[in-house]
Amino acid sequence: MTRLERRKASQENLILERRFIRTVLREEGNDMMATQTKKMNRSGFQSRELFADRKIDATDTVLSFDHLMKHRFIDMKRRRTTTGVVKKKNYAIHNRLLYGYANNIVRRLSFGFTESTREIMGGLE
Repeated sequence: MTRLERRKASQENLILERRFIRTVLREEGNDMMATQTKKMNRSGFQSRELFADRKIDATDTVLSFDHLMKHRFIDMKRRRTTTGVVKKKNYAIHNRLLYGYANNIVRRLSFGFTESTREIMGGLE
């Protein structure tokens, strides 16, 4: 195999890998958004603001999940204030959800790009 052939093959693999990463990030991001919506619906949230100001954006190597800081505070069991610790009811709509999906993303990216996946991604052109 000549140097040019190897370079062309490595560039094709790089393109397929990026396509696979982008696909995985989009799928997991959409699942993350759907799961958070389902959990917020079950918990009885009525405010449209909590549902409207969320956005998932997946590029070649980055998954960006924009949401309100309120989601983080809804997830917290207690908060420290100047008057002391305030305990409250929490809803698992932020931390458990995001870190659970982060584990899924790492697992899929680590073990999911097999030879059969490479052939499928190459056929999507």
